[in-house]
Amino acid sequence: MSDQLRRQIEILKLLPRPGLAKSTGDIHKELKERDHASSKRTIERDLENLLEVFPMSVHKESKQGTNGRTNYWHLTSLKGLLPETLLNDNDAALALTMLKQQAYNRLPRSVVKRLDSLWQQATTTAETDKRAQQWMQLIQYLPDPMRPESPPIDGDVQNTIEEALASSDALDLTIATLDGETRLEGLLPLRLLLQEEILYLLAEYPSAPNMDESIQLLPLHRITKAEARLSFDDSSLEPDLAQSFALGMEDSIRLVIRVNRPLAEALFNRPIGRDQSLEEDSANPGCYVVTTFIDNSPQLKRWLARRNGGELVIIEPKWLV
Repeated sequence: MSDQLRRQIEILKLLPRPGLAKSTGDIHKELKERDHASSKRTIERDLENLLEVFPMSVHKESKQGTNGRTNYWHLTSLKGLLPETLLNDNDAALALTMLKQQAYNRLPRSVVKRLDSLWQQATTTAETDKRAQQWMQLIQYLPDPMRPESPPIDGDVQNTIEEALASSDALDLTIATLDGETRLEGLLPLRLLLQEEILYLLAEYPSAPNMDESIQLLPLHRITKAEARLSFDDSSLEPDLAQSFALGMEDSIRLVIRVNRPLAEALFNRPIGRDQSLEEDSANPGCYVVTTFIDNSPQLKRWLARRNGGELVIIEPKWLV
């Protein structure tokens, strides 16, 4: 982060509430006490810059004194500024700084970029607090080694899709495929879905040749071109139902499986589903019975198929066997 940005963040911390005011000289003196070795002229330029960026929040008043005119500064409102907690609350700054580690690996780059100024404010505040620095060393986020970050998404493509979602416009998309590319026209966007670090567009395709293709789930990083056009047609699909169909989701089930000890250890440390419980299987030494409530999804079926007969045996439901 640049020295100028750090200095301006400190200045924002020092600006008083409405009804109070500090002169440029007062702010310069306080910054020197915080080890910011900048001239009074530099501080004046920073204040003018903040006034230009936050005209509804930063106020300047000039008064004539015996030694010339003096500028006094204060906040009029926090509107237009980042949340005050980022400037004065070290705990909130620490939390946001540590959340950035996960957000960076889970959110699309365009979203992270929009939050850049917020992350910078939080990181700068946390860096000035010794306790926060200690926790930043003691806690580390480790991304999934198989998929450590979101694939890059074309910024223009994402902006077009987001605007179409907001205005109910139709979309004409060009999508990269294993065989080259394909083009879908007249798509009606329903929502964006983030699943396992991949951002998808869920959309209805009214011109689809069959029902199975009428609901499209398209990874944004594979969309190479997007054009929006006015549409007077509303989607006939309920987004939640379309989402369940596209993801192959069925009802939640009660899953009971018998597993060997290595898999039991893994599930003990990293549970699946909801309300998971494990207990030793007295009839099968070295095995455990795992009970959990989980969505019947393609991911679950693949997970069971890879392990069935070796690491686990399905007890319930019988139709999964």
